Amino acid sequence: MSNATPYDLENEKIISEIKSRGVKTVIIQAPDGLKAHLKDLWMELSSAGITVYISADPCYGGCDLADDIGRKLGAEMLIHIGHNKFVRTAEEIPTLYIPAPYLVDLSELIRRSVEFLRSRGVRRVGLVASLQHVHSLKNFVEGLRSKGFEVVVDDATGGVVLGCNGEAAKRIAGSVDIILHVGGGDFHALGVALSVEIPVYIADPYKGEIRDVERLKRKTLARRWWAIQEARRAQIFGVVVVAKVGQFNRDLALLIKRELEARGRKALMVVAEEVNWERLSSLTFVDSFIITGCPRISLDNQEIFGKPVLNSEDFKELLKVMEG
Repeated sequence: MSNATPYDLENEKIISEIKSRGVKTVIIQAPDGLKAHLKDLWMELSSAGITVYISADPCYGGCDLADDIGRKLGAEMLIHIGHNKFVRTAEEIPTLYIPAPYLVDLSELIRRSVEFLRSRGVRRVGLVASLQHVHSLKNFVEGLRSKGFEVVVDDATGGVVLGCNGEAAKRIAGSVDIILHVGGGDFHALGVALSVEIPVYIADPYKGEIRDVERLKRKTLARRWWAIQEARRAQIFGVVVVAKVGQFNRDLALLIKRELEARGRKALMVVAEEVNWERLSSLTFVDSFIITGCPRISLDNQEIFGKPVLNSEDFKELLKVMEG
């Protein structure tokens, strides 16, 4: 780990892999929050005679690879930082995934977690974490158990949650009182909260605080049901195929189109690499959009969208409302 960053970007592993493959040109991709920590890696690679491109585009997950642009640039390898492999298909160019664990000591956060959970009478704790913090779960388990808590981490997933996948929490929710998510921000924790019925709290390594996401969950669900009810009145739907490699689902989009048309609605097929209101708003004749890519696009941006925007799970509920 470089002294300049709290994340382990595994520079030595990356350089070794590049040299062993005889690679001369690479493209590096990382979420916005990690881009500021790429300086040392860039300089080390450049000093070794490697041509380096850094993608300035947003990177939302392992579903969102810069392998295609890397191929166009003549890059022989994509270094994808911050996520594990997600796509089932082969990448356009060889891809090295670097999880980038956060290596700051979290002893104080564990102590605060103990105090917080005790104050709420919690006895059984389920632990999950985003990828940068999953290695810290071992210390959380030891720290909480030493204070008398029953602690559960899902073996199959290792406790890792994604913004679009809370399976690590769902699998243990029936045997614990609460879920404690170790990670920064609300993005992953909200995904967990939406996937379980028990309380979810965040142990935030960056702010050093424990907080809940119940209010955000209620607000998100209220917006979701508003969008479904509004979409019921729509006559023209835009069914959006997301072109990102890990979100591309043309077959699902065509199925949704057929279901809508069978109910007397019109369905326009839309394709976009980056899905946001700026992209969709120009289609003024469309009443509602259904996005077949990442389910979080609609959940996290409903306040920004000027029309009801649903994901594929919302569409199932919409069909029930239409038929009810």
